[in-house]
Amino acid sequence: MTRRTTPPFRADHVGSLLRPQALLAARAQHASGELSAEALTAVEDASVRDVVRMQEDVGLQTATDGEFRRTSWHMDFIYQLGGVAKTDEKLMVHFRNADGELDFESAALKVHDRVTLTDTIFADAFTFLRDTASTVQTP
Repeated sequence: MTRRTTPPFRADHVGSLLRPQALLAARAQHASGELSAEALTAVEDASVRDVVRMQEDVGLQTATDGEFRRTSWHMDFIYQLGGVAKTDEKLMVHFRNADGELDFESAALKVHDRVTLTDTIFADAFTFLRDTASTVQTP
């Protein structure tokens, strides 16, 4: 079988990867006000570069940034919408499955105006990933 050189590939990885300790520490420092947004971005950039290289080293032909720039896969998206704001409130979610029960605390939001989209969400993250990956080919 010949190796494909254009998408779709036989296997791709899409989505979250485990965050490295340095990134988790930087996020905690940023949340407590000890680390600037620019310094957090620098740690995110380094983490994304490392995880892209790892994916390329194992032979993947496409790469994900592991969602390293996100705290929550959906809330970081929602908070970018106009008319939506973060709140200090928390939502308690109760799960029950065959293994038992679990309570989870989730961030809340407030819709204070008509929901709008003024900018392309995560465009900068995509551009950085595209420019970082060497094996990804654009159509």
